[in-house]
Amino acid sequence: MKKIILLLLIVNLDIFAFNRASFGLNINTDDLEIEGRTSLGFTTNNPVYRNFYFDANLINSEDTLMGFGLYVENSPINYQNLSFSIGLRSIFTKNGGNDFTALPIILGAKARMYLGNLPKSNLGLKFAYAPSPLSFQDASNYFEYRIEVDMNIIQNVDVYLGYRNIDTDYDTRDYNYNDAFYVGFKFVLD
Repeated sequence: MKKIILLLLIVNLDIFAFNRASFGLNINTDDLEIEGRTSLGFTTNNPVYRNFYFDANLINSEDTLMGFGLYVENSPINYQNLSFSIGLRSIFTKNGGNDFTALPIILGAKARMYLGNLPKSNLGLKFAYAPSPLSFQDASNYFEYRIEVDMNIIQNVDVYLGYRNIDTDYDTRDYNYNDAFYVGFKFVLD
């Protein structure tokens, strides 16, 4: 377990070394999540790829859940305060000796909020779903949703509060992996 956490931390720190990236940590009373994301624009000079992102996360609870994703995020032309994302993610975990692997489809939305003299804030929603054809090994399906509010308290640092619910349904039984509020912070390079 310590090796997996260390490996993910190293990968996230490498990701953080590039522009348009973030590295975060969030906790609650039961678990810890390490997360990171970077724009794939650094791999080429072609501006088409500036809205493609790679992300990774690890949730250390009773069982470890790892995820790696690739998605596109962009704003509608006339609504720059909104952004939408769509992509794919790979999920790996195990419970009770059963391995769980899924390839959920991700849908997300984020809106910038203007709260008077308060710092820049965002409200974000994310859904990830893998039906049976996208669930492998002992998995039956996967469903996750998150709601998150973040605030830019100082330059390059966001604090956030969120709620996540993760259902990892196995062939033999349904298992709610996580259902909790969390708080955290992110280092952000934009």
